[in-house]
Formats: sequence, structure tokens, C-alpha cells
Amino acid sequence: MRFLKLYIFLLLLLTTVACRAQVYPQQQPSKPLESLTASELNILFDEANANYKKQAVQNYADTLCKKLNGTLLIAQNDQVLVEKAAGVKVLGKSNNPIVVGTCFELASVSKEFTAAAVLQLVESGKVNLNDYLGKYFPGLPYTGITVENLLNHTSGLPEYFDFKESWWPVGRLTTNEDVVKTLITHNPKILFQPGTQYKYTNTNYALLALIVEKASGEKFEDYMRKNIFEPAGMTHSFYITERADKTGFSIATGHKADRVPQVIKGLDGTFGDKGMYSNVEDLFAWKKAYFTDYKILSKEMVEAATSKCNFLKNGKKPSEEYGYGWHLENSPCYGKLIYHGGLWHGFNHVLLYYREADLFMVFLTNYCNRATRGQTAVVLHLMCGA
Repeated sequence: MRFLKLYIFLLLLLTTVACRAQVYPQQQPSKPLESLTASELNILFDEANANYKKQAVQNYADTLCKKLNGTLLIAQNDQVLVEKAAGVKVLGKSNNPIVVGTCFELASVSKEFTAAAVLQLVESGKVNLNDYLGKYFPGLPYTGITVENLLNHTSGLPEYFDFKESWWPVGRLTTNEDVVKTLITHNPKILFQPGTQYKYTNTNYALLALIVEKASGEKFEDYMRKNIFEPAGMTHSFYITERADKTGFSIATGHKADRVPQVIKGLDGTFGDKGMYSNVEDLFAWKKAYFTDYKILSKEMVEAATSKCNFLKNGKKPSEEYGYGWHLENSPCYGKLIYHGGLWHGFNHVLLYYREADLFMVFLTNYCNRATRGQTAVVLHLMCGA
């Protein structure tokens, strides 16, 4: 009975695929389906189903690009299924099309890279997760906060985005050092005692970027290039401080829903929490280096970074699970999902990795028109729902 069901299902699949998408197994069977063994049918079914799903996700991408102003890449088993570009780098200027290699400000997708740098220094013994911030910032008016509290957003530090405008320097971009100086000078109230609550706060990762500098003895940008970008083969990734030098790069400008191009100013100058530029091809290279080849961190450290790390004192439960630079979700349909989104000054992105199926996807956009909203769920259903 099981053999008969498999035969009928394969026959229906091949018929459906042939009619709709002209997708077939690479190797056509040399004998009638009814003469094939269960093992041979399984091979044919798996290949036909994979080809059908690939065609489905390509059709989906074509449809999405009708409203997407940006780029996307979807890959499985380290093979690109589809990569697309649509729209323009500056809205209203049709002579500046976005291409697959166009770079976007990654917003909070930057955090996974900052976390990886810190964890490299942990593995080399230059940083300890239990180090208190006083070791790196002697004048900081907060006690009991560790490097791990920063990584998993349990520090209680206030959000520097919310500081008074009068606290920041005038006439130039702010720096990470300005964040520390403002914390010391104005001593804004801590949100909660370290480890007692979870609160996603950009201040944590702005400080982590400085810890990378202090522990490595190198500028953050230099450390990232030598220890993250180059080993991963990321040739078009850089930071806001280096943007002016990338004259030969295709770089997108952010737009909010009002379609007005965003001007680089003020808090755009800080990085670690954001401030990194990259494209979908580099991010795919990052996936392979980080999750497949373990060129960035050891397998054990990757497992730790992509597991729940934001445990709270007294057994309290955080509002969501967070690792070291990664959001985590236990999907009732698929199991563990590893991802991070980004939203900043007209850029809106999402990067997701589903380890169970080795499925990787990234959507980058420079126009906040909600085009990417819910799209990871669509891809998961197309690729893993049948």
C-alpha cells in the first residue's frame, strides 16, 4: 500500500510539474514508473519535488520583486536557488537601478557580526564573558554589567537613541566614544538591574564595538575586515566610517514610507549595533563561513551563540529568546529558526537561517513599504511545508 501511494503521488507530482512549470527530474527514468522499485521512486520523487520547490520559490521571487525595492537571495545546501534585484538606489531616479551587488546599511543585522568579533576574542582569551564593563570603561557609572549582559541584552543600559538631542555634539556625526562620554556625563537612569530583565537595546552593541577595539588593540573597522570579512570572502562589506572611500561601489540610500531620501547625519556615525554596509552576495558568503565551514568561530561557539543565552535571574522568562547577536524562534511548524532583522533610517531587512533544512534567506530593502513583511514565512512554507 505504501509503495502504491508513493507511485501515485509521484505520478501526480510529475504530471502537475510538467503542466505548470516544465520542471522534471534531471535523469528521466529508463523504464515505466510501475516497474520502478520503491528506492528508485524515492529518488525520482525527491528530485522532482526539489525542482518543483525551486521553481515555486523563483516564481514567488518574481512576484515579490513587483513591490520590492531592494535585493533578495534564497539558498539551500549552499546552492543559490534565486537572487533578485528590483527598484532604484534613490527613489525617483530611474537611471540608478539596484543590482544584486548593491550595498545597503544593514541596520541591526550588523549585530551578528559584532557578536562574532567579541566571541573570537573570547576564544582567543582576550575577553571573558564575565568581564565587568569597568575593565573597559573605568568611568562608566554602572556596576555589575558584564560583557555577556551586553551580548544578550540583559544589561539594563538605557537606549542611546532616546537620549536628549542636546547631549550630542553639534555639526558632525556621533561616534561610539560619544555614547560612552554621554553615559558618563549625564548618567541616565539604568532600566533595571543587570540580568533581571531582557530589553533589546542598541547601546549594548555600541559598547561591544569599543570592547573589540580595546581588547584587540585595533580599530573596529580594521579588526572586522581582517578577522571577519576577509576570511569569509566578503569583498563588499564595510562600515559607515569607510563609506566615503567606496566610490566604485553601488550603494543604496534609505527611504521611509514618505519616499524622501534619508540624509546621513547624527546617530548614523555609531556602529556595532548598526553602521555596517553589505550586499546579499557577501551575506551568503558569511552564512557559509559562519554556519557551514566554521571559518569565523568554532562549531561549539556557533552553537552557543545560536542558542538561548538571555537567561534571567530568579528563573524569570524573557519576552523572546536571544543568543549572542541572534534572535531565536521555536516555530511550531519548523522548529528552531535563527534570524535577525534590521530597521534604520529607511532601510528594512531580514536575514534568516533554518538549520534543519540548511535554508538561508536574506531580504534587503531601502524603502520601508512593508514589502518584506512576512516573506520568510512564505519561503519556509514553499520550501519546507510539503
